[in-house]
Amino acid sequence: MNDFEDVYNFEDDEFFYSQWSEKDWKLYLEKADLQVSLFLNLFVSSRNIVNHMDHIALQIGWAKNDCESFPGNFFRSKNDPETIHTHPVTTVTRGLYHFLAKNWEIYLESSKATDLKLCWLYAQLLNNGERNALYGISCMNAGDESLAVCHFKNALQILNFTMDLIQKIPKDTLKINVIFHDALIACFDLREVWLKVMESCKNPDESDDSDDDNEQNHSGDKL
Repeated sequence: MNDFEDVYNFEDDEFFYSQWSEKDWKLYLEKADLQVSLFLNLFVSSRNIVNHMDHIALQIGWAKNDCESFPGNFFRSKNDPETIHTHPVTTVTRGLYHFLAKNWEIYLESSKATDLKLCWLYAQLLNNGERNALYGISCMNAGDESLAVCHFKNALQILNFTMDLIQKIPKDTLKINVIFHDALIACFDLREVWLKVMESCKNPDESDDSDDDNEQNHSGDKL
């Protein structure tokens, strides 16, 4: 899951010294949407597999193995910019919230009773949770780690309310029980990714320090 902790660095991106037309950006956004679709398809097919998020990271191109961080993403060419739109955490967040929304639609079609107040509350939770997470990713990429943590904490609190609501809904049929079992899987995946991103924001130099320590240890071994 370390693949989701990486933060893009804009400083050395030569792309921003060139100019793209509106058509170029439209194609770029379409590719970002395709990446979300790819992630969602992989999630649906592997959600019941142990460590399925790590499996998805390998499949989509965010990681080559357990020890190597993701090189970019499946749809991004070397000439494309690194923006919030194609950041892996954005892809995961958008994909899983889309899954939760569709999951709820299936529940409404399967359930005889419709509580309008409950529907409105659930819609608000999904909207506010996704919005805070995306704000957090944007702040993280801008280097505002503390502000990013605040937004991710808000997103996690909202996610907890979402999970609590899901658990309280009556599971009258096997189909409805499966629907909300899948919804909880998506929620737990979101929580796991966000917690790791928050940790990386709080300790941005941790990986660098560990690398330095390893080098010193190896040097000591040689002596």
